[in-house]
Amino acid sequence: MKHLRHLPAILLLAMAVAFASCDKQEDIDRAYTDYRYDIVTYLGENDRGAVFEYLGHGDSAAVRLQSRVTVSEVKTQQRVLLRYDYAGAQSGPDRDIDVFSCSRIVSDSLRVATSPADSLARHRVKLRSLWRTGEFINLHCQVEYTAQARTFMLVADRATLEDDTVHCYLVHDIKGQQTAFWRDCYASFNVGALWKQDAVHCLRVHLVDVTYPDTEHYDFIK
Repeated sequence: MKHLRHLPAILLLAMAVAFASCDKQEDIDRAYTDYRYDIVTYLGENDRGAVFEYLGHGDSAAVRLQSRVTVSEVKTQQRVLLRYDYAGAQSGPDRDIDVFSCSRIVSDSLRVATSPADSLARHRVKLRSLWRTGEFINLHCQVEYTAQARTFMLVADRATLEDDTVHCYLVHDIKGQQTAFWRDCYASFNVGALWKQDAVHCLRVHLVDVTYPDTEHYDFIK
């Protein structure tokens, strides 16, 4: 069983790999040519290796991913960014996979704001994608690099918890640090505690975005 070293950074620096032209396609490792990138849940390990759960967009059925590697410093039920490919022509809710990398990301649950929404730290991001899979709201963006840790979480406005639409805010606090270049960041927030409530019809996510500055929020509707 292969032991896989995950990328330790929570904020992930995008890496570009360039290939010289090649006459024989088989000379290029399939780890660089045939793979998927998905945010998945780490379920732990069995006698075969690490097990993950993949959820498609919206309310798609879960797929259990069985690998042949072990991972370290990742806790059960944490969300990770997995680069992998299916091993063989399988289908159904259980799939064997070949894992090429497993990276920790911001993995958290929706919190409730203890301060008024207009007082929350909301430093800018460059939005790449925001989507829901099951009980998770997932985020791919870019943030400005800082030398020290920051606060990065999704919080719900307490004043709207009983409303049809619950307002949630991406809290991004760089704590007054000097910023530098932009780098990729992935995050996944479990919103199930609110999403499963019958009275809640919509989760409205507010963020400060450089890419689409005129769009102040995104709605996730049941």
